[in-house]
Amino acid sequence: MAEMVRFQHFEVLRKEDGSLYELGRGAMGITYKAFDTNLRCHVALKVIKSAYLNSETARQRFLREARAAAALRHPNVATVFHLGREADNYFYAMEFVDGETVEAFIKREGAVPTPMALRIASQVARALGAAQKQGLVHRDIKPSNVMFVREEGGEIAVKVIDFGLAKNANAEGEDSATLTTGGFLGTPHFASPEQLEEREIDVRSDIYSLGVTLWYMLAGKTPFNGSTAQVMSQHLHRDPPFGTLQGQPATVVGLLRRMMAKNPDDRPQMPADLRRELDECVETLEHGAAPAKAASPEPAPPPAAGRAAPGLLLAGRYRLIKEITASDHGRMFRAERIEDNAAVAVLILHSVL
Repeated sequence: MAEMVRFQHFEVLRKEDGSLYELGRGAMGITYKAFDTNLRCHVALKVIKSAYLNSETARQRFLREARAAAALRHPNVATVFHLGREADNYFYAMEFVDGETVEAFIKREGAVPTPMALRIASQVARALGAAQKQGLVHRDIKPSNVMFVREEGGEIAVKVIDFGLAKNANAEGEDSATLTTGGFLGTPHFASPEQLEEREIDVRSDIYSLGVTLWYMLAGKTPFNGSTAQVMSQHLHRDPPFGTLQGQPATVVGLLRRMMAKNPDDRPQMPADLRRELDECVETLEHGAAPAKAASPEPAPPPAAGRAAPGLLLAGRYRLIKEITASDHGRMFRAERIEDNAAVAVLILHSVL
């Protein structure tokens, strides 16, 4: 029988194959599913690699920031409720969310339907608003740190995780030490320009990262790709390829342009303002736009099967989400009907047919 792995009164669970039950792995450490033997409940246990806390200054900063995050209580935040040390490793326990991350959903299902993506982003904005009141900046908003649970009636409840490594923006008298040897903490694909340049950051940096996350939900991929250095350079100097967001409403694309502005002053300044705009976009999508007409004098020809791709809007009514299968007749896609958000299947015939 495999030896039990414990961190104080937390027992790390194992999968059926005997391996430790990992929930996620990042540059800072590993998150496990564990069991709190005192409270008799499951938790998410993040173990921080000792290499990132190799100085007393770094350890003290980590403790300060983890304690500040533990004071954050909000329905859209996975609560941090225990901080400890085991040998050379620090760890913290947070609420276990029995759902899935946005990243896992997209890897399985493809791009997220627009109304659903906007609702997820709106709940993340609520979490950022609560963090701002505590003087916290998350610094790592990304699809793998946004979880959601489907509740009764089909509603979605979103939880932002990993606030245990948030930065206390209100702390005074701190030196320039950071938790990483290079000074940068975050994920380059989703980091703001000021974060990449290691400048002072505030909640507007998280709003930029949420913009990239919203893009990822709508397109099924990040706006910038390549090596880490190339991605960082593009965030700093290149405009996102908005032309690739085919079929997305102009209001949504316009909001994305402002969320992902290089200059923080050009972004929505407060999470509450951003949330209102996201909710207005949902309202417009669901109630403000008239359904497309059933016929037109000269309907546009459908795309050839070879040119169809997720994200493409057909006849102003059907947005392709994910390819299901291909056959001698054409390509079958899972799609969203815009006027009522219904899930449908669309077969796009080969041009020879």
